[in-house]
Amino acid sequence: MESFQKGIEMSVQSLNYGSKEHGAYMLGHPKFLQVLAEFLEKQYEKPVSPKNLMSTCGSSMGTDIACRIHCQAGDIAVVEEPTYYLAFTMIRDRGMSLMGVPIEEDGMDLNALEKLLKENPGKIKMVYTVPVHHNPAGYTMSNAKRERLVSLAKEHKFMIVADEAYQLLSFEKIEEKPMFYHDDPADPRVLSISTFSKLIGPGVKVGWIQAHEQLLKPMTNIGLWIVATTQSFSPLAILFILSSLETWQGISREFHKT
Repeated sequence: MESFQKGIEMSVQSLNYGSKEHGAYMLGHPKFLQVLAEFLEKQYEKPVSPKNLMSTCGSSMGTDIACRIHCQAGDIAVVEEPTYYLAFTMIRDRGMSLMGVPIEEDGMDLNALEKLLKENPGKIKMVYTVPVHHNPAGYTMSNAKRERLVSLAKEHKFMIVADEAYQLLSFEKIEEKPMFYHDDPADPRVLSISTFSKLIGPGVKVGWIQAHEQLLKPMTNIGLWIVATTQSFSPLAILFILSSLETWQGISREFHKT
């Protein structure tokens, strides 16, 4: 409730498309992206820049926008078998075709993927994967496979949409970091997509994409009106989350002091 109150107090920003100082919030509210970066940096134990973040209305919308911008009708998307069932709908809604490859205990069967790539030269434009705590199999992709998947993406010119909604839901610490950290900034191919829907509650519907700037910038230029004007989808909801993250950061700092 305290967090909501602070969001309401910032209503000049949260109930508008942008501000004189920052312009339209195309990638998200600047303060939210900064605090989100600080939060994720603590969690990932890796550097996180606000410039590599874009706020979304949950991970599903992040995936949908990725399909809109980085693929087109007639392209092929490859998914793990099995995988998150709504991914099928999002991909087919964009006029794309689906192909599947098996999943192994250390992640997607990349030998099967490479076979499909060679059989369909230039046609596979996206690989959708749930690389951490896979839904529904539960597996986590090894770092070796993450490196090889990025290498295949660069060689065959496709995008990797990594659905990482469960990255921060480990009972024990895991060594695997978001797929973003395996990407090449000189030839970026990875969109790491996550959400607060699993961390706080399904009704929150605030998420983010972590990717290099070259991939994020075109994602603000789609015809969806709310993206073209503010991107933030719900600035008020985002500022509610902002206050919660700031409170969490303060508690975390005090905890580590003791």
